[in-house]
Amino acid sequence: MNRRLSRLGLLLALAALAPAPDANRDRQVGESFQVPYRLTDTNHFLVRVRINGKGPFNFLVDTGAPALYVATETAKKIGLEPEKEAFWTQVDRLDFEGGASLTNLKARVEDPFQLVGMNALGLPGASIDGILGFTVLARFRLELDPTRDRMTWTRLAFEPRDPPAPDRRPGDGPPAEMQAMNLLGPVAKFAAALVGKQPEEELHPRGFLGLELAEAADNGLRVDRVLADTPAAKAGVQAGDQVVRLLNRNVKSLKAALEAVAEVKPGDRVPLSVRRGPATQELTLTAGEGF
Repeated sequence: MNRRLSRLGLLLALAALAPAPDANRDRQVGESFQVPYRLTDTNHFLVRVRINGKGPFNFLVDTGAPALYVATETAKKIGLEPEKEAFWTQVDRLDFEGGASLTNLKARVEDPFQLVGMNALGLPGASIDGILGFTVLARFRLELDPTRDRMTWTRLAFEPRDPPAPDRRPGDGPPAEMQAMNLLGPVAKFAAALVGKQPEEELHPRGFLGLELAEAADNGLRVDRVLADTPAAKAGVQAGDQVVRLLNRNVKSLKAALEAVAEVKPGDRVPLSVRRGPATQELTLTAGEGF
């Protein structure tokens, strides 16, 4: 495996959330993010997001969807009110696990039949809270290697046009074709009542350390990047440090490091031994709250 593929850019649960919205877009153009994903039991790709600072929520990566869709129940949880007499609803900020962030988006608040059906039957093994479509995904170059546990999203200097709204009069519901497709949702709910719903996993925030690791030429691990104002930075971790032990385990691969931190929760103390020059440094990180 070449170095580019082997370097997972381990964010140890989460890269830092981006700064102020207006400055964020320009700052992130050209930057790559390692976005963790889950491959569901139905072979759908789910990523975790926060909407207007609230979440996390599971969103489906769907290159066939035209826009951003937020389930009505999800919208209620975060207080996202659909705009009256408007087809699209404003979303101020969308943060992705891995550090990417977008601002000033238009979303459709509704329950597409895909979400209703899969959630009713519990087929994916996790609740799906919305869909990421073209107007979100087109802002990134997405690289996917199914043998890895995260995608690479590189921010492009491209802003897709806002999705068109269908011609509607005040008080009109969704377009007729959309209403017809959404009738499949109740059918799926009825099927779920007959066959039962598969149990889904409970969503818990992950611990956040704020550093990226890369596999070194000597089959060890080194710190490739330390995010500013994160637990790693505050503990004194530096780029170039050679990782000796993590959580009192010898880790010589990214896979071993991921396994070591898989159960880290916000507030946990994480011991880290690193070699810096001839000396070994014993550091302790206090995990922050990630996605």
